This record gives sequence, structure tokens and C-alpha cells, in this order.
Amino acid sequence: MDYDAQLKSYNLPQWEHKREQKRLTKRTNSAVNIHRSSNKKMYSRVQQPTTMIALLMWLVGMAAVGAQLSGQCNTERQQQRKRCQGWCECDCDEYWDTDFSGSACESVCGATNNDPVGALSWCANYSVADKCDKYGSNWADSTIQSQLDIVYMQAYGREFKLNFFTDTARADEILPLALIIHGGGFNTGTKNNCKIFESAREFASRGYRAIAINYPLCGAYWNGTEFDEDIPPFGSSERGWHAWDADTPLYPLYTGMQHPQCDKGGASSNTHPEQYAQSQEVANRAGRYAIHYAHSQAETWAIDIAQTVCHGASAGAITCYEMFLFNTTVRYKPENTGLPLDPEIDQMKVNVAAGRAGGLIIPEVRAVTQETVDAMAPGAAVWDLHGSDDIVVDISSAEFLMDEMETFNVLAELVIAEGEGHSLFEYQFFENPDRLDDMFEFIETHLGVCENDDDGIIALAASQTPPRVVTGCRQVANSRRNFCNLSQVLDLCCKACAD
Repeated sequence: MDYDAQLKSYNLPQWEHKREQKRLTKRTNSAVNIHRSSNKKMYSRVQQPTTMIALLMWLVGMAAVGAQLSGQCNTERQQQRKRCQGWCECDCDEYWDTDFSGSACESVCGATNNDPVGALSWCANYSVADKCDKYGSNWADSTIQSQLDIVYMQAYGREFKLNFFTDTARADEILPLALIIHGGGFNTGTKNNCKIFESAREFASRGYRAIAINYPLCGAYWNGTEFDEDIPPFGSSERGWHAWDADTPLYPLYTGMQHPQCDKGGASSNTHPEQYAQSQEVANRAGRYAIHYAHSQAETWAIDIAQTVCHGASAGAITCYEMFLFNTTVRYKPENTGLPLDPEIDQMKVNVAAGRAGGLIIPEVRAVTQETVDAMAPGAAVWDLHGSDDIVVDISSAEFLMDEMETFNVLAELVIAEGEGHSLFEYQFFENPDRLDDMFEFIETHLGVCENDDDGIIALAASQTPPRVVTGCRQVANSRRNFCNLSQVLDLCCKACAD
């Protein structure tokens, strides 16, 4: 068997391809099993070749659709049509939501001076909120309302925006914050994706103030470098990383331009491995700035700044887990990215991370340690829903995350959707709503208000070998040995550990 050719067909990053080429040891009739090492669980599992062929055929078909749409958006008359405009959502600010229609949107935005709402009659009445009320929830008749396109930070010479969702019927209540992060391989995606709208509205309807964010994607910061070269030290070259605090963008706004190494997504063989390894840090930082902004609006928006949950899928879930585990101080090769330390936003912690199709992708980059665990929110917990047949983010990466959490006594739960693949939005929200309820039950259990059981902790200490004497939860929580990472202690001393 030509394992090298087989690995190439699965589009792994070059750095991972070389490593896995050495470690690939056995093949079954249904899959190729790739092992990180002899004493760890399987990390990546590649599906049957027939599955990969079907995926490639779908990609080719969608590319043809994109080309067809591009041809329908070139002339002024074509650009007036709803078919053309529907793909661009009358919003040139969201150009990274290109999917396979990027050239169509570029034509529209270029022809209207990046203002389709002002230039095109059809766009005058366009509303992404109305468009995304399409799953049968009938949000238009509910008390869930949204404020859109709020600038929460500037980075890489660009503005980044969020959408805010709230239940006006609970305006007088102080509610937890839910941060919703879109997926898209760290090179595409938008807060205005209808699945993100539905998710944010669902959180708002269940008692959260929700924000859905755009964050810097590959096209905002990556200017490329040779695959066989390290990224140049930050500031020493025009190649590599753009500056976080740059005054001007790397590429002109609205045009949809990005470096070719960004075109196929954060984890493809077309991506420089160093860029992919650090893209999660960029998203982590943006998420923390979004929380920081929401906290600045806490009085107006009625937010409980002590309770934050992060939700996303795929790259969005990976970002949530990154924020859950690591702050801006724990970084990978900071001399390359130029990302500054920011102790203030390090205080923006995620109490519960709950997502779909996420995992701990590159443990060699930022390994979980006791030091990183100590910097997490007290009592933090993580939940992941994962398809057993996911060929994009293999389930073994979620299993690895769970193993690491068990090692450090961090509360974690993995729910496996048997026979399902990567996209689980419809599966969770509509086909199996119990899975949605399971997620919210987990969140509410580990995010909820809790008290101290001093008698319980005294009894637990006395039952140890040898017996220990403690005065109560405050003493245990303030111990240098960080007993709050133990699930039994956290259950009994939730309030003291949270404080």
C-alpha cells in the first residue's frame, strides 16, 4: 500500500502529513488508523475512500455553482436581481462568508461602492434577522430581539462586530452571558450565518444575554511564507503575520482578498502549519475582547459578569475550548505573531464551554498543564457533541480533550452522535432536541448559583486516609493545593471555589 499517496488524498497539513507518514502503522478494511504514539488513543481516523470521493464530488459541484452565480452578478442588470443579492446578503462587511460565491459578492460590492443597501432597490428592505427566521421558531412573534453590527474591537486595521440578542420579557433580570462563535476553518464564516442566529436566539430564549461575533480570520492577518520555512520573526519581514495593532488592513476592505494559503481553510495542506497553530490564539483573543465589551455594557444589557458560557461548532467550538483552557499569556511562539500580553482580558474567563464537533486539536502546541488549569475559571466545565463518523474534526480529538480534562479533574462530558458526521446543527436543534436539552442542562448545572456545604466538606476531609481536619469550604478553597479542581470538593464548595 502506498501510504504516502493515501495520506496526501486526505489533505492533511504538510507538517502533520510528514509526522503521520512515519507513524502510520496499520490499516483496516474500513479506515486508516493514525496513532500519535503507542501510549495514546487514536488521534485521527480517516473514513473509507468512497466517503472521501463523495466529499470531493460535492466540493466540485459547489464550486461549479459558485462559478455560475459569479456569471450572474457581473452586469448592472444582473446585480439588481434577488438571486444575485441573496448570496451576498446585501452586506459587504461580511465578505469572508464567501463559501463558493465569493467572486459574486466581490462583483456586487465593487459595483456598488461597498454599499448595496444604498445602491440597490432590493436591498432597501433586506434584513438578515428576517431572513434567518426560517427554521419554524417564529422569532418575529417572540420577545427575543437583536441589535446588530456593534463594533467591539479593532485589530489588523479592521473593525470587528458583534450581534446582541436578548429576551425583552426578562429585561429586569441579571442573566448570564452566552458567547456564540461561528465555525469555518478559521478562514471563512460570519456571525450573520443563519445557524448562528438560531443558536443565539435559542440561548436568549433560555435565559442568557447572547452575543455572536465576527473575529479575525486568515485573510485579516496572514501574508504567507514558504512551507518549508519558519515564520519570520515578527516585524522583520513583510511575509508572515500582519500586526494586531496595525492602522491599515493587510488587504483592501470589502474585496474578499486573502493570501492563497488561506483559501482552503485553516487545517488544509494549503495552510502553513505555523499559521494554523496560531490561528486559534487570534480567535481566543477576539473572544475575550468580546466578553470584555459585553461586560462594559453589563448595566445596560443586564449581564451577570460572573457567569459566561461559550458555544460554537467546529472552529467555533475549538475556539471556545481554547478560551476555556488558555489565556493570552499561554502562547505559541509569540515572537512570530506579535500578539501583545493583555492581563486585563485574561480576566475574561469562560465558566462553561459547550459545543459541537470540537476538540483539542494540536496538543503539542499548547499542552494542558496544572499551571494552565489553575488559570481557568473555578469549577469550569466542558461539553462536546461529536459525530462518530466526523471526517473533518475526528472524534478522537474530542476524546483526547476529555482524557486531558480527566487528568486534571476538570468536569467534562462527551456525547457521541452515532453514525453522524461533522455538521450536527440540524441533528441537535431539530432532529434530536433532547441533545439540545442535554447541553443546556449541563450548562445550567455547572453555571448555576451554588452554596457551600461546610458540614459535607468537613466529613469528606475526615474520611480521607489519613483523616484531615478542616474548618469549612473557605479554608479548602483558599488552600495552595487548589482542591477546587477536584469534582467532590467543587460539588460541596461551589460558592467558595467560584469566589
